[in-house]
Amino acid sequence: MVIRDSGHVFQDEYILVEKLKQGDPEAIDDVVDRYQQQLYAFIMRMVSNQAEAEDIFQDTWIRAIRNIGSFRGDARFSTWLFQIALNLCRNLMRQHSRRSFVPLEEAGNLAEESGIDAVKILQVQQIRKLVLSLPTKMREIVILRYYHDFGDQEIADITGLPPGTVKSRLHRANLMLRSKIEANETLISSMEVD
Repeated sequence: MVIRDSGHVFQDEYILVEKLKQGDPEAIDDVVDRYQQQLYAFIMRMVSNQAEAEDIFQDTWIRAIRNIGSFRGDARFSTWLFQIALNLCRNLMRQHSRRSFVPLEEAGNLAEESGIDAVKILQVQQIRKLVLSLPTKMREIVILRYYHDFGDQEIADITGLPPGTVKSRLHRANLMLRSKIEANETLISSMEVD
């Protein structure tokens, strides 16, 4: 069986998955090397806590390797892997009644260091804070789309939602983010006038 996505053949991914199913230890190294950065970045964006992200990252790989035999190939391996990670993130978020945010003050005295654009760093942190303030169901979709460039169908496969729901949640999330950004800009403008 060959995995297809938008007419492209992912033969190398198929071969890698088959080697994993056969228990090839080199295949484990290859698959981890291929997906570790993107997967860890996704988890970190979802939970915003390094220790918890590292735990979920490890649990994701353990579950993926342990359950590789159940991977049917209906979607790309990366989609299946992100689905495992998302489910673990959701479990963790259920355990937490409230999420804490990284305060902007943690940016420190960045303006004093040469070569660092402190304003840009603060803007990125503010956007991250706004994304984290979205309802979980919207935040998942925003992170998968804008931080990881997944398309509607891949996001639908990862989240288990119909593509239409993905589109509508993304649209509502964009409206909420736009509203929050405008509110922040108004607040900052009013502070500058005083």
